Amino acid sequence: MRLRHALFAAALLAAPLQAGAVTGGGTPDPVIRLELLDETPRAFRLAAPRPNPFTVSTRFEISLDEADDLTVAVHDALGRRVALLHNGTLRPGTYTLSLNASSLSPGLYLIRATDGRGTTATRSVALVR
Repeated sequence: MRLRHALFAAALLAAPLQAGAVTGGGTPDPVIRLELLDETPRAFRLAAPRPNPFTVSTRFEISLDEADDLTVAVHDALGRRVALLHNGTLRPGTYTLSLNASSLSPGLYLIRATDGRGTTATRSVALVR
């Protein structure tokens, strides 16, 4: 079991999870879901993940005040990107991202969102088993 988990973790680090842009009404990726909650423009913000710590999945909200390119990635404690949650343009509004981390190893992860202007917001989340 440990060997299988270690091999999967090594494969994950070699090829990070990726998801295409999925907006409200689209077909979600089985691991990552991006959903438009509200079209009201709000200042760029990455909310704290809920729940935190988590065992299988967590959710967090991202707000944008104008249409902008957005990259959202998950990094491990060593700074390696282990998942790319979103990379593309979004309309103004508030979005929720759901991350199913059943394929990730327990530990501390950083969720980093960067907009097209270079503004970055980072939140930490702990995955426990």
